[in-house]
Amino acid sequence: MKLSSILIIALSIQAKQSFSQQNDSTEVNRKVVTETVKGTVLDKNTRLPLIGVTIVLSSNGKTQSASTDQQGVFRLLHVPVGRQVLQARMAGYRQEELSEILITSGRENILNIELEPQTNTLNEAVVYADAGKQPLNQMAMTSGRSFSPEETNRYAGAFFDPARMAQSFPGAVAGGDDNEIIVRGNSPKSLQWRLEGIEIVNPNHFGEEGAAGGGISMLNTMVLGKSDFYTGGLAAEYNNAISGVFDLRFRKGNTDKREYTFNVGVLGVGATLEGPFRKGSDASYLISYRYSSLSLLEKAGIKVSDTGVPKYQDLSFNFVFPTKKAGTFSIFGIGGLGKLKETAERDYQKWEERTDAQDMNLGFNAGSIGLKHQYIANDKLYFNNILSMSASRNSNTTDTLTQDYIASLYRRDKFTNTAIRYAGSLNYRANSRNTIRAGINASLLRYDFYALSYDTQHAALKERINQNGSTSTYDAFAQLKTVLTDRLTLNTGVHANYFVLSKSWTVEPRLGLNWKVAADQTISFGTGLYNRLEPLAYYFAHSEGKESNITSSSKLSPTKSAQAVIGYEKNFNRTLRFKTEVYYQHLYDVPVSTDPSINFSLLNVSDISAIGTSTYRQLINKGTGKNYGIELTLEKSLSKGYYFMVTSSLFDSKFKALNGKEYNTTFNTRYVGNLLLGKEWTVGKNKNNLFGLNAKLIYAGGRKYSPILEEESFRLDEEVIDQDRINTLTAAPYVRLDFSSSYRINRKKVSHLVILDIQNALNRENTVGMHYNFSKRIIEPQKWTGIIPTINYRIEF
Repeated sequence: MKLSSILIIALSIQAKQSFSQQNDSTEVNRKVVTETVKGTVLDKNTRLPLIGVTIVLSSNGKTQSASTDQQGVFRLLHVPVGRQVLQARMAGYRQEELSEILITSGRENILNIELEPQTNTLNEAVVYADAGKQPLNQMAMTSGRSFSPEETNRYAGAFFDPARMAQSFPGAVAGGDDNEIIVRGNSPKSLQWRLEGIEIVNPNHFGEEGAAGGGISMLNTMVLGKSDFYTGGLAAEYNNAISGVFDLRFRKGNTDKREYTFNVGVLGVGATLEGPFRKGSDASYLISYRYSSLSLLEKAGIKVSDTGVPKYQDLSFNFVFPTKKAGTFSIFGIGGLGKLKETAERDYQKWEERTDAQDMNLGFNAGSIGLKHQYIANDKLYFNNILSMSASRNSNTTDTLTQDYIASLYRRDKFTNTAIRYAGSLNYRANSRNTIRAGINASLLRYDFYALSYDTQHAALKERINQNGSTSTYDAFAQLKTVLTDRLTLNTGVHANYFVLSKSWTVEPRLGLNWKVAADQTISFGTGLYNRLEPLAYYFAHSEGKESNITSSSKLSPTKSAQAVIGYEKNFNRTLRFKTEVYYQHLYDVPVSTDPSINFSLLNVSDISAIGTSTYRQLINKGTGKNYGIELTLEKSLSKGYYFMVTSSLFDSKFKALNGKEYNTTFNTRYVGNLLLGKEWTVGKNKNNLFGLNAKLIYAGGRKYSPILEEESFRLDEEVIDQDRINTLTAAPYVRLDFSSSYRINRKKVSHLVILDIQNALNRENTVGMHYNFSKRIIEPQKWTGIIPTINYRIEF
């Protein structure tokens, strides 16, 4: 906290001095730092480059313009650093306007713009990309928005992590102090991650097996391009998803010059390199590596983990190889290695609780690599083919020590997942009003699961799961986007899935509608059926009770969902908009316990930890659930030096187990409100630098939890809940204030950026309710992390 206070004061003094210097300077004496802005403009439907598009860049009443060449490339030289407004104009296309482009020195600023053909006669033909944050996927009709890496860097408490940034979006609730997201009442494990058009592993360090989040993201915003986030109403091309989807894209490295970025901060050090493979080549590389250790926070007195200090490293890359006739090939990937080790003190007199007498060694490794080929056949047809491989391994070896420091095995887990995936699609523009997209997906899944842990009731080690093998899943889809009238666009599609393990088919119709009521008002609608595989460990874990050592049924089919959402959006001007959506989701074929006295549902968990409990039983697809609610958003994109976003969600989330009774899910916080705002000032003697302050306030309802049966918990030495009163208690509201400040120094050929980011700046002690603490053998509140301050320095050249 002392460090944070000093940094805030120092930044404020620097800003004050800069403002004073700014007042003394004159326009004549200004030495303006400039940089190159370049990019490509494509037809959104055909992916072909557009020739002759007029690009206008403006700031403070001054403008610069250029036109795209034969390859759809434009270049603007000597553009002043700072915020700029860009317009892309061409006859027959809707004009696109970007209002919050940050031009910095040290590296060329590269933009990729997609223009949509103008098929209507509305007076308003301008697409204000920043006002509506419209999804990049033209097939998306509702419940989606795009986001930029710059937003991820700017938002308070984001820590350069897209998932933490998205916790402020409507329909999303922070799952805790990590980056898990509850999307419209669904379990965080239902979130899907995609990269370059194909599903990938959970891209987060220290995520539990089966989870979709973790403590720290592997994703590096220096590699990310503009991407999409969806909360529902998905188009037919999305498979294995029943709630939210991150549809990420990597950017392409600079093809003209080599550029370098280095980072150093509390969380570690990293480097990003990009450029052409050889001079004059269109082939480029983009690679980023990071090595981090949280030991610095631990030394500052900030507890980052109950079990040792996490250490990790990760790598992201994108290699792009355009050809003259065979299309464009790219090799992309992301991966991370993490470990967490704690060795017990060899002085038993200092042991105060059980874990003090344990040696723990945890490993978290995951990665995905892919080969992508895009081929544009003509001005109507293009193809995408992607082949990828993903792998993850979570391991845990824990030994208990005697007072003579003799180790005996207490727990040993190893969960290994491997997936080879293929995704192929074609996009055919039949005419100016009809576009067809169709494709297939195949996933070959291999698993190797083993879990052994000490069972207090039997006073012996017990095997929880021991299974290896393989299975597969296949998907096909087709969808048609039709511009019915000047104001009405319809997307109809169908998705089919076959899961080999359970030999189950699903056929899922989907529909989306977009009605332009007026130039500044839109009504949207989306509905459809969806499915998602549960973590495979649930298919093979051993049951307890009378069915001991009988594995869960491999006949389990995917969880299914029927959804409907209707939305209204009003753009007041190019940067201010209001949006609301109402949704209903019915979940069915949900795996639940075969024991009617155990009210267990996979809708109520966020990972696979349940398989190690005494109440875990064989599962069957006879559960149901429902989520419904309303979301409200008022958002002003960054312009005139400030931005804000106010979101509110009111919702209800329920599940039914085998006994047919309805219960709250643990994720049913009922409401959440987010306030996000920030302000930037142009500072420095020559007005080349930027000083920014950002804040975020989260106020959400408390998580639901169940009363604990104390005697049974102490007898079995694990948390045993009252099955008749599932999730009838509510924790205190979750309240968190995040704060960040940034100072960017632009110099000729180099820029510096210092960011101070503080999560939970008030150090509020949020809880999830009461839980049984195995280590202390007491029942106490389960607490989330307190204040987490970080500081990061970046240099770009």
